[in-house]
Amino acid sequence: MTISTSFKSGRLTVFLAGELDHHEARETLRSLESLLDEYLPRDCALDLSGLSFMDSSGIALIVRLSRRVTEIGGRLWIENPARQPSRVLDASGIDRLVPVASSNEAFARTAAAAFAAQLDPTLEEIGDIKTAVSEAVTNCIVHAYPDQIGKIHMRLRILPEGELEILVRDWGKGIPDVEQAMQPLFTTGGEERSGMGFTIMSSFMDRLRVRSTPGKGTTVVLRRRLKPRAGRL
Repeated sequence: MTISTSFKSGRLTVFLAGELDHHEARETLRSLESLLDEYLPRDCALDLSGLSFMDSSGIALIVRLSRRVTEIGGRLWIENPARQPSRVLDASGIDRLVPVASSNEAFARTAAAAFAAQLDPTLEEIGDIKTAVSEAVTNCIVHAYPDQIGKIHMRLRILPEGELEILVRDWGKGIPDVEQAMQPLFTTGGEERSGMGFTIMSSFMDRLRVRSTPGKGTTVVLRRRLKPRAGRL
């Protein structure tokens, strides 16, 4: 993740480039808050044109940054979101105007994308798969093992008719009320989480199934049918 800025006539523009996930979000937020304290801008634009990947950690970052800008009497808005971040913003319903070692999250989504490549997916389909996997693995990091490093198992299968199945399992705390946990904006992860993880998974996949037992862990099963490209045998 790289951050660059432009400041002119009281307006601060912040350009984010790279991938914004749970592993990157905390340090990125600290850097952005330091920039706000330095410039005290009337207006702050967050330019996402260089952001190749974002999950719900980015939504939480935007919400917290918006609150901080409001506290200093300014306004925050989003500019030029790239395709994948734009789809995450749309799925989250957030108005645009307005840690298992977490580094393994990037490995998990890259592995899933490589496996799915057998089905000749489009770039958009690859982006959707990586986003859903990122959300599922981040849930394990944040909620299943909040105070320790734990085991996460990911299994991928290709089912008949080009359907991709992704299973992500942990042996952590478990979810007391799965139905409640799947509601938009519900989170037990504090201010750093947006509560939109399951919503984004559901939006980007065809099917989402969650099984959980308190004290024994959680299993998330995602399915997405990848349509054959025109002219492909």
